[in-house]
Amino acid sequence: MIAEFETVTRPVTVQNTHPECLTEIFREDVNLTVWQRELSPDCREFADQFATRVGKYNRFVTLENSLSIWELLPKWALELKGIESWLADVEDVIEMYRCLFEPDALGIRLQVLDTTMCPRFHIDRVPARLLVTYSGRGTEWIDESDVERSSSPGQLPEQSVAPSGIKEIPTGAVAILKGEAWVGNEGRGIVHRSPAPGSAPRLLLSLDWLS
Repeated sequence: MIAEFETVTRPVTVQNTHPECLTEIFREDVNLTVWQRELSPDCREFADQFATRVGKYNRFVTLENSLSIWELLPKWALELKGIESWLADVEDVIEMYRCLFEPDALGIRLQVLDTTMCPRFHIDRVPARLLVTYSGRGTEWIDESDVERSSSPGQLPEQSVAPSGIKEIPTGAVAILKGEAWVGNEGRGIVHRSPAPGSAPRLLLSLDWLS
């Protein structure tokens, strides 16, 4: 199985300050794209307030033809300062993802994490997952040159990468992670993990196409 990929260019990452870089995920040799950007002050203020106040949160909704993203939040959060800016940003991110992949159904998950959700380096068995960390530390990943992959399908072996080889997606950045279910990407999904807990909870938005 692994031998089939030896003639394919080693997966690479594309990072840029322009949103157009996200389209590079369609390249065969790319398994991570990162749009590096700064959140507006109002958006950051809402994210920090909400994450600190709620402490821990996990909400999943399915978006098909129409759905108010207000349903992602408890009612009290709609009164927090900066809510309009944050909701507008989430709407823009969702629209961007839908334009890229045109899914019939979209899964949206909003989480506040005060512990490490997935501390082990792993791959996702999805086509392409979008992540935005609005507050707290961003998702960690490692270059393909540092990845140890199994010779057979299944769980990745423990990664022995040096601390200097661990990269972090910046807070506020929009990242698309190509997974194992992307056609032709079997055995090449981006290897990543949740970061160690920081001084504040993480507010994490993730999008997946469901069909």
